[in-house]
Amino acid sequence: MKSASMIGAAAGVLAMSSAMAWQGPAVAMSPPGYAAPFAESLETLNFPLLAMIRLAPGWAPALRADPALQALATARAQRVAAACTPRPDCLAEAWAWTPGDIAAVTAALRSVAARPSMADGLVHRHMRASGRFARHAALADADLLAAAWADTAAGLNNLVAVYGAGRPPRYPAIDAIIFDVKRPEFAAVLDAHARVTQAAARPDDLVFDPSLRFGTGLLRLNERTDAATFRPLLAGENAAAVAQLRRTRWRDYRYPALLVFGHGPEDAQSRTGALGHIRMARAADLFARRLAPFIIVSGGNVHPNRTPFNEAIEMKRLLIGQYGIPADRILIEPHARHTTTNLRNSARLLFAAGFPTDQPSLIVTDPTTAPYIGSTLLQERTRAEAGVLPGVVAPAATPFAFEFRPDRAAFHVEPLDPLDP
Repeated sequence: MKSASMIGAAAGVLAMSSAMAWQGPAVAMSPPGYAAPFAESLETLNFPLLAMIRLAPGWAPALRADPALQALATARAQRVAAACTPRPDCLAEAWAWTPGDIAAVTAALRSVAARPSMADGLVHRHMRASGRFARHAALADADLLAAAWADTAAGLNNLVAVYGAGRPPRYPAIDAIIFDVKRPEFAAVLDAHARVTQAAARPDDLVFDPSLRFGTGLLRLNERTDAATFRPLLAGENAAAVAQLRRTRWRDYRYPALLVFGHGPEDAQSRTGALGHIRMARAADLFARRLAPFIIVSGGNVHPNRTPFNEAIEMKRLLIGQYGIPADRILIEPHARHTTTNLRNSARLLFAAGFPTDQPSLIVTDPTTAPYIGSTLLQERTRAEAGVLPGVVAPAATPFAFEFRPDRAAFHVEPLDPLDP
């Protein structure tokens, strides 16, 4: 656990303005037909609705002028500034969105969406086209917007609960707060972060912006910024492979890509778990047999907790160094923390990078894991945790492998999973 002396000065650099959060080149992972007009950051990756509201014509001024939201913004500012006990719990919980707060914003969003052309500019042009709210795609426009806001508010509250108040996340062994919330120094840290967040207020703020700064600031205080690493994903480590795939004659291969999911070790020295080595050996053999022209390796910084080693980076390194796979034939997906998000994130990459998605790719696994990959249990868990099914897994003629047909629903964002939304 970190002490206040190690991070007390950090709060001063955490309260980014929302305007800063949206700056940068518009290079984001998106489905074909939609080019996200904002760069990928902790803010936009976890809460794309708030970025889209800022960009959609007329929406930000309309919400800024809403008397109910003006009153709500004032009430929330007073709530977080008030003296409170017991500390530190109350310092974090003051930032939470109450049911009444959420309802007030929902009413304002529905009111603006009812105006001529406003729903088209936000819901159709951005929300539906981006795929980031795919779980709610069947809803009417105003209902989709309300559901997306409910998800956003739940995600903001989750940041406060987990990384401000120390509540256990879904996977506490790898995703929890890094501080001891029982130490008195932690209350001082939270207080400092809240004050700096309040000082970052801007004239063009929307009612969401202070909460967004506070919540994403908590992620930075906890060094839980995994979601924003290696961005933009189609550049950097993947640039050469993305260029190569544009020159590929797909008809020469049975599958567009071999998908290899990481297996994190539980000791601090190993960079790849034992099953990861087995999967890589299998994938290298199938690559040599020309089943596919590319290998996608998927896995983040997961095991052991807060490891500096990234599964995808390490697998790419070993495939090049030990198996002679050309670097421009390997793409990394460096964010997944579970098999569920291995599937989802690989589907996103297949679409965004331009792979043929009208034919299946091949998941290459090991004899121990194969029964789970092909099970209904994994499907049920994926739907429960990711919110959608990102594709169809089916048996393959190749041993210890499964065909995978990606679905555009994979672009749905899950704000309750802030390390990999």
